[in-house]
Amino acid sequence: MSNSTREAWRLFKASKNQEGYFSNEDLCAQTELAIEFFKEHFPGTAVALFTSDNALSHWKCAPDGLLALKLLKIPKLWKGHDGQTKMHNRVLPNGKSQSFYYPNDHPMMAGYFKGMSKILEECGFIEEAQLPASCENLKCSDLKAACCCHRVLFNQPDFVGLKLALVELIEAHSHLVIFYPKFHCELNFTE
Repeated sequence: MSNSTREAWRLFKASKNQEGYFSNEDLCAQTELAIEFFKEHFPGTAVALFTSDNALSHWKCAPDGLLALKLLKIPKLWKGHDGQTKMHNRVLPNGKSQSFYYPNDHPMMAGYFKGMSKILEECGFIEEAQLPASCENLKCSDLKAACCCHRVLFNQPDFVGLKLALVELIEAHSHLVIFYPKFHCELNFTE
């Protein structure tokens, strides 16, 4: 037996006057630690099932996730929705990779975000690239329509299939995760 004093839990004093609030980054770090412990105690091919409630902090996408809502219609020197991380390349329906940014060797726009118009044109959505960036107040009348650039991108398979940061982390280690139903006290142990 190991004499390790490591533990998988963390005491946390939550409030704005204490240690803040348990963020998605904290949750992912805690889950990473739990995965390490699981591997130590169940080496081999054992699979863990992680469960989570529906707290808003659990429903965050990875910093490099494809978030159409934050995209601009025109090119701009832009690093990403968190101010640091660029979105990862998307996979087009034909299997090819598409970057949202001009390459670093581009003569005039190195590192710039391409803009939704250019992204849509590269995908073959020439007419849709001319649509407004978004509907008024981001409220599209038909969620399946091609009414604005944001909606066209929202409906693309890789945007629809976007996984949460917690899910990506757990599945990357070949484990499973389920979320409890919202606010159902008989099925959700945290309620």
